[in-house]
Amino acid sequence: MGRSVWGCWQGITSTAVLYGSLALFTSILHNVFLLYYVETFVSIYKIDKISFWVGETVFLLWNSLNDPLFGWLSDRSFLSSPHTGSQITTPEVVLKRLKALSTNGPLFALSFLAFWVAWARPGLQFLVCLCLYDGFLTMVDLHHSALLADLAVSATDRTRLNFHCSVFSALGSFSVFLSYSFWDKEDFYSFRLFCVTLSVFSVLGFLLVSRLLRHRFQKEVRKRQDEAMTLKELNVGNAPLTHPEKPVTIGQYLKQLSKHKNFMWFVSMNLVQVTIIISLDIYIDKMNIMLLLQQFCIDIVQYVFIYALLFFLVL
Repeated sequence: MGRSVWGCWQGITSTAVLYGSLALFTSILHNVFLLYYVETFVSIYKIDKISFWVGETVFLLWNSLNDPLFGWLSDRSFLSSPHTGSQITTPEVVLKRLKALSTNGPLFALSFLAFWVAWARPGLQFLVCLCLYDGFLTMVDLHHSALLADLAVSATDRTRLNFHCSVFSALGSFSVFLSYSFWDKEDFYSFRLFCVTLSVFSVLGFLLVSRLLRHRFQKEVRKRQDEAMTLKELNVGNAPLTHPEKPVTIGQYLKQLSKHKNFMWFVSMNLVQVTIIISLDIYIDKMNIMLLLQQFCIDIVQYVFIYALLFFLVL
């Protein structure tokens, strides 16, 4: 009996399950956000059209810039030493990313809460909430996705981690079905309590899972530490002298991205995917056609900006 319980606990706390569960704590909030944030500001907070479009325009620019900017800052901060420019080890990178997730994950959940309580003028709150939410969401997605390459080397292991992410993301979509029981424009109190419950669950999940994943990773690293130190001592006498590498600048980072055809294909397919999904959502919900045109224009300008920036940097 004791062995079966221990085996079950080991399965629950496996690296694949822990890594995949991080997607759950993001999706339960993000799915609700996508469905209700426009309706909340338009129907409940009564935001005016000018403030709405100004907020969306600023959000467009911020959303276009923060992905490559945070990616560059992440690589500069997590892959290089701040003093010598020397490369740090993979275990250090993983631990730093897990620490970043344990910090940005709860902040992401708190930024989600800021939408459902009126604390400023609708136009100002709309702008601040969108930028904060998207910024923390980008940081969480960035570190979570980057962990995949550090935690799994083989294609089989990465497929297993991605599979668990897909399963937990699907589980996170149930928050949308539950939300229909609490959504009421006339009585917003129940829906606020529902969002608070989701946020608390997400905060606790990020803190607990990142801690468990850090302990599990450190335990696995210790098993190989003695062997690695022995190999390092054997090779240190024959190791060639190396010059410290200079940190990568934002221009060099974008030039490197522009040379990868897979990245350009990914951006193009993502544009098509987002446009189709938004179109279906608006058709199903019977929303105003202007929202479809607005989102389509935002996507087009966003990707044209990325392409233009990469094109001029290559020249």
